Amino acid sequence: MGEPPIYKEIFRYMVENFEDPGKSSPEEKFWVKDLEENQYLNLDGKVDPERVEFPSPREAAQRIETFTKAAGAGMVGFTRVLPSMIFRGAEVKEGYAVVIGFEMDHAAIDTAPDPPAGKEALRAYWRLGQIVQKTAAFIRDIGYPARGHQVRTFLKDPPTILGTVAAYHAGLGEVGMMGLLISERFGPWVRVGVVTTDLELPQGEKIDLGVEEFCRRCKVCSMECMGNAISTEKKEERGFQKYTIDPYKCVPYFAKYDGCGVCIKVCPFNRKTEEMEKFLAAVKRLNEYHRNKA
Repeated sequence: MGEPPIYKEIFRYMVENFEDPGKSSPEEKFWVKDLEENQYLNLDGKVDPERVEFPSPREAAQRIETFTKAAGAGMVGFTRVLPSMIFRGAEVKEGYAVVIGFEMDHAAIDTAPDPPAGKEALRAYWRLGQIVQKTAAFIRDIGYPARGHQVRTFLKDPPTILGTVAAYHAGLGEVGMMGLLISERFGPWVRVGVVTTDLELPQGEKIDLGVEEFCRRCKVCSMECMGNAISTEKKEERGFQKYTIDPYKCVPYFAKYDGCGVCIKVCPFNRKTEEMEKFLAAVKRLNEYHRNKA
């Protein structure tokens, strides 16, 4: 994946141009307040002068992974920070990244575009933000600079790290036609946060789940998208070929349904964790059949 992504301020555009049906319940109001007034202000902080030394980057990663999963993460990966992860104009000084995946409630997402799906997405952002914040604080407590990156800070400052690209390089999954991470355990019902640090960490290995080939034939997310926002043909963007999402077609429905989520709901990879292994094996056989047939 090539050049730095460009932040199009699409969420600010949504807030300024569409009525927001969400944040109507006491829980949602609290989550947004906590994200913007507490978590956002504590993504960075003072580093403890007493440093814990690790025999190897892998042992450091094991310590971080254990802590982060105890804090509530569903999956954790590691990667070097690459230019293709950093939004153009943003500055990231740290060289390594902890990539954190938080799984959303499957039953709630399956109600999309009804309100439970949107509420669950906001809850996931809030819980993910807590995990990102605590992980960064833990790394600073053991003596290394660390900064959290949470996508729900977009109305305060532009985002810094594109989590899906970081997750891809950390080996947590592949990016599907709908532009979201498709993970080996949770399919597309996962949210991604990032902590960058100077603590040396290992480079994850990218994985091949067969998503690329499957999406090319499936296209159901594009067919079911109410805004017709998902392209079925790749276009060159930022120096490489990728499927593109037209945010201005997506946003009216995203705002109307408080998050929408139809593309996640209809994706064939949207399966309960215990079903994923068999489904991925079937995807592999299907892809092999089409390659041999060609």
